Amino acid sequence: MDIAVVDDEKAIREHICGLVEERQAESRIEAYATGKELLASGKRFDIVFLDIQMEGMNGIEAARDLREKQGDTVLVFVTGIKDYVFDAFDLYAFQYLLKPIDEDKFAEVLERAVREAAKKKERRVLFIKSRNLTLDQSEILVGSHRADIPP
Repeated sequence: MDIAVVDDEKAIREHICGLVEERQAESRIEAYATGKELLASGKRFDIVFLDIQMEGMNGIEAARDLREKQGDTVLVFVTGIKDYVFDAFDLYAFQYLLKPIDEDKFAEVLERAVREAAKKKERRVLFIKSRNLTLDQSEILVGSHRADIPP
């Protein structure tokens, strides 16, 4: 899993990175102090933990830009205020966590976010030109599943 942590407060950024490392040691974690740094990296992330109140580009603006480029990223906002909760969900945020971080709640959210990101990685779409039909790969049967249908 590729995970980004974006927060302008170094101590919080390091704390979140530490929590992720404890529970997802096999993941690649990158930390950024601003949304602009995250976007400038050009890297794709499965999960992004994103603060909202930051100097310059705030987390909502960064998430909006990220959604345009990486629509399948699992976004988890981590912030000290409740005021942006509806903006966050307009961007299809996976979760909205309030600071100070409750470590048990964080662990639960991380586990669910990892499962969600894994599902999104598995999802593949097939476009059939002649019929202008889009199907989810999971809806396509491969091989025979019934005894009366020959393989």
